Amino acid sequence: MNSNLLISLIPAAAVVLLIIGFYKTMLEKQVQAQEHIQDLLGKTGAKPAGGFLQKDQDNILKRRKKSKDGQLSKADILEIKLERANMIITANEFFMISLATGFIGSILVWFMSGQNLLITIPLGGGCLFLPYLYMTVKIMLRMKKAAATFADVLDSMVNAFKTGFGFSRAVQMVADNYDDPWGTEFGKMAAEMNLGSSVEDALYSLSNRIPSPDVDLFVTALLIQKETGGSMAELLGTLSKTIRERYKLFQKVGAISAQGKLSAGIVCCVPFILCAIMFLFLPDAMTKFFTNPIGIVLAVLAGFWMICGIGVLYKIVQIEV
Repeated sequence: MNSNLLISLIPAAAVVLLIIGFYKTMLEKQVQAQEHIQDLLGKTGAKPAGGFLQKDQDNILKRRKKSKDGQLSKADILEIKLERANMIITANEFFMISLATGFIGSILVWFMSGQNLLITIPLGGGCLFLPYLYMTVKIMLRMKKAAATFADVLDSMVNAFKTGFGFSRAVQMVADNYDDPWGTEFGKMAAEMNLGSSVEDALYSLSNRIPSPDVDLFVTALLIQKETGGSMAELLGTLSKTIRERYKLFQKVGAISAQGKLSAGIVCCVPFILCAIMFLFLPDAMTKFFTNPIGIVLAVLAGFWMICGIGVLYKIVQIEV
């Protein structure tokens, strides 16, 4: 196929897909919002707290089990990741953004590389994954901040219980006084309970949005306390001390393994940086290398052994607490 025809078809297909995705998203957005409200209200109007039907709770538990067993569809997994990153967009909108990023990146690379198709295709395709990379980094930073401040959140809830507040009021107090992520997540909990969701469902949703052992321990402790009774303030106070000590140990382990992680990162990045520099200063030689069969075989072998080395280094520096 002629390269000029291929370059003409790629932008045309991208524009058509963008229009279709935009149209579909605008039509479905209101329907999705209505369905979400109906699910929260039990589809029969507002219910008192704790009045969810048993089948609704079973559906939530089945979804959590599917998530653990890897039975969710890719669209469902993407929706969960977007919620964890606190990105208020749907999976369709995320797909549109990725497509637009890949299209714009391909055009820029096409002109910057002097209309070199061999360079445009891989780099332009890599631009498709920039939104996903941004989402992944945002999730990582958000979860890291959540782990660092969770003990303080529990201490605030302990003070609220000692003052005489109930669970709903303590959750709302955290939502009002803390920034993202805990202010946002506890605000969602408060909204769910105000719309008729039970405390159990709200806690399960929290643990799904914040995949952390500390949050799982928090949810489990509250559910057990609800069945057995006891002082909520004393329970959360003990839990706060445990989580704080665990986080201190995690920081110590991270400090000990920091040098190994830095060395692994440098070893992994050096080949890519050198390849980019050689492409910049010796484009003809690098083009001949990647178009020659021997060069392609060598590049594939080098990539395979690099992946193996990255995997070994990751296992060495990954220490679970």
